[in-house]
Amino acid sequence: MKTNVIESPYELRGRMVKNRIIRSATNDHLGNPDGTVSEAEIDMYETLAANNIGIIITGHLSVSPDLALRADEMQLCIGDDCYIPGLSHISETIKRGGSLAIAQLSLAGPRGLNPFDFNRLSTEEMTEIRDMFVKAAVRAKKAGFDGVQIHLAHWYLLQAVLDPGLNKRTDRYGGSPENRVRLPQEILRGVAEECGEDFIIMVKVNSNYSDDKEDHLALLAYYCGLLSESGASLIEISGIDFTKKSRQDSLYYLEAAKYLRSHFPEMTLSLVGGIYSRETIERALQTTDFASLSRALLTQPDFITRMMRDETEVSRCLHCNKCFEIFSTKYERCVFGPVIRQLEETFGQNQ
Repeated sequence: MKTNVIESPYELRGRMVKNRIIRSATNDHLGNPDGTVSEAEIDMYETLAANNIGIIITGHLSVSPDLALRADEMQLCIGDDCYIPGLSHISETIKRGGSLAIAQLSLAGPRGLNPFDFNRLSTEEMTEIRDMFVKAAVRAKKAGFDGVQIHLAHWYLLQAVLDPGLNKRTDRYGGSPENRVRLPQEILRGVAEECGEDFIIMVKVNSNYSDDKEDHLALLAYYCGLLSESGASLIEISGIDFTKKSRQDSLYYLEAAKYLRSHFPEMTLSLVGGIYSRETIERALQTTDFASLSRALLTQPDFITRMMRDETEVSRCLHCNKCFEIFSTKYERCVFGPVIRQLEETFGQNQ
C-alpha cells in the first residue's frame, strides 16, 4: 500500500482531518419535494463516509425555504428550524464514518426556479440575504455540522454578485471589486460571530469570470485575501466553465491555484475540477492542501478506498457530463448506473 501526503492528516480550526481528500459539494437530486432529507440521501452519505474521505461537503442547501427561490424542486433546505432534525441525520451519518461534515449554503438567485435579478434588489434586501446565510449557518451548527461552505461559484447568486460582468449595482454592493465582495465578507463575519472560532467556514470560489476584460487571477487573489481576512478557513478553487472541458483535460484550475498559493503561502486551499486519479490528486497536492473530487466519487464512491488499497489508480469517470441530465431521464446519477428508486419516483411521473 502506497502512503504519501494523500493519507496525511491536517488540522483545520482545531479539528483533525484524517486525510487530504474532500468530497466536493455535488447536487444529488435526492431530496424530498418539501426540502427535507430523504432516506436515499442518508444511504448516499453513509457510503461516502465509509470510504476514506477526510471532509464531506453536502450538496447545496437553500438558505430560503421558499420553493420559488430553490435551484430545483429536490434541493434540500436549511432556511427554517424545521429542517434541523433531517440535516442532523446527515451530519451524524458523515461523522460516524470519521469524516468532517460541512454544509454548503447557497441561494440560487439567477438559477432559481423563479430566477431574480439581484441588481434590482434594494440595499436592505441585500442585507436580508446576508442574514439568511448567517441564520442558516447557525442552523447547520445546531444540526451538528463541523462547519459550512458558502457557495460563491457556478452562476448562483453570490457568484453573480462577485462577477464584474454581472454585477451592475451602484450602491455599497456593486461598482468596484471592494463593493462586490462586501456581501460575502459580511456573511463570513456574521457566521464567525454567531458560530464561534471552532466552527469551520469554507468558501467555494470561481477562478474565472464572465467579463474577459478583467484580470481574472488578480481579481481572484484580491477576493480571496479579503475572504480569508473575514473568516474563511479554507478556500476551494473552481470555475465557471468546468462542463466545457474536454475529456482529456485535467486539473482545470491548477494555474489559478498556483497563482493564489504564490500570493498567500499560508492560506488553506483545495482544488476541484479534473481530479480523477492518484496522479492528478498528487499533482494537485503539490500546490494545494486538499484535493476535492465530485464526479469521480459520484460514479465510484469507493474510489479513494480502492486507490488506497492499490486496486486502481484511475476513476472510471468518463467526463461525459451525462450526470447533469440522466438523473431525470434514466433515473441514474452516472452512465454506469444503477437506477435509483428515489430518482425514478421523483422524475418518472413526468415522463
